[in-house]
Order: sequence, then structure tokens, then C-alpha cells
Amino acid sequence: MTVSRTEEQIMTVIVEDSRPVSPVFAGKARWAAAVLVTVGAALQVAEFLLEPGGNAVSTQRIAWWLAHPDRIDLSKAAGMLAVPFLIGQFFIMVTIARRHSRRIATAAAVFLTAAMSGLAAIQGVEMAALWAAQAGHSDVAVSILDVSDPGLPGAVLFVLFLGGAMFGTVSINVALWRSPYVPRLVVVFGVAFVIMDLVLGWGVAGHLAALAAGLVLAWAIITGYQRKQRKSSAH
Repeated sequence: MTVSRTEEQIMTVIVEDSRPVSPVFAGKARWAAAVLVTVGAALQVAEFLLEPGGNAVSTQRIAWWLAHPDRIDLSKAAGMLAVPFLIGQFFIMVTIARRHSRRIATAAAVFLTAAMSGLAAIQGVEMAALWAAQAGHSDVAVSILDVSDPGLPGAVLFVLFLGGAMFGTVSINVALWRSPYVPRLVVVFGVAFVIMDLVLGWGVAGHLAALAAGLVLAWAIITGYQRKQRKSSAH
């Protein structure tokens, strides 16, 4: 019996499942996730608005602290309270991004953990200076803020905070850009935060951009947003 070439060919049928993939967060969990991606940024906006001269020289900052004790107490309280919520925000972002960018999201988690460790330490330094100023030791407060030789611990703090924040925000935004669960506007606001806060030092504007990113992401989580993927043609 002779078998022709046509009969020897094997036909491969590819069945594409067009059903939408389940969202990362569903049910009541999506509301908790939406809260986590917004509260930390909102607290940081409040922190910077309550202390408008955060980038001033130390002597001017301390003089302002002593002249506005209620506002600086609220500002520092908001700043410290923001840290655990920011950790929760990054957890939500990494969880969403890991579905399509596991390695990049994991690297972002490491960097952002370092950044939050550094931020918590900086909050501690600022609180020590505030308490010294409120106790009548303004010169001690200035020396705390303007330490001339931070040594190895200071270098570690610098690397943890600035290095972690820079590489962490860049990598998490790359991962979020690749995720179909995240509107691209989230990344646009995220890049604006990096430029305005970390590069230009515009604290209020930068954190407003971060809050805008969180609000858009919260909307996406609640509504179950999924960006349509481009279909590649078969060859």
C-alpha cells in the first residue's frame, strides 16, 4: 500500500481560548487592595503639604518646626504612618506584576524593601531632631540633620534609601507596563514621580503624581480592568 505525501502530513489545530483571565484580586480582596495602593501616597502628600519647607536648610526647618508645633507633629505622624501602607502598596503592585514579569517584579520587591527600610530610618532621624529641638536643643537638632561624617551606617542608609527607591520604582514601573491588568496611565504617573521627586526634588508635585498613579490603579483593581492584547499573525 502506497501512502502519499499529503496523507503523511499531520494537521495541527491550534485552539485559542478567548476567555478573559481571572483578575488578580476579586471579591472583597479588591477593595482592600485598592485602599493599600492609595493610602500610603495620600499620607505622604499630607506630610509634604503640612511641612512646606522640607527642602530648606536645617536651621530654617527647625525654626519653622518650633513656630508651627501642631503642623509638624501632624506632618511627622503622617510620614511615619505612611511607611506600612507603602509596604502594602508595593506588595499589591508586585503581586499584580508577577503574573507577566516574574523576575522584574521580584527584583523590584527587593529594591523597594530596601527603600522602605531606609525611609523608616530617615523618619527616625527626623524624629530625633524634632524631639531635640522641642526640648530646647536646636543646635543638637541641627547637628543631627547636618551630620558631617555619617560613616559606614550613613553610607548604608544612603544606598538603601536612594538606591532602593530609584531602582525599585523604575523596575516596578517596567513590570507594571507589561501587565495587562494595569492601565498605562499608572506608569506615566509613576515615571512623573521619579522625575519630580527623586531627580528634581519637587516633593509635593512628585507625591501628587504618585497618588494619581495609586488612584488609577485602585480603579483598575476594583473594576477588574484588563488591557486587550495584540494578536500576532500566524506564519
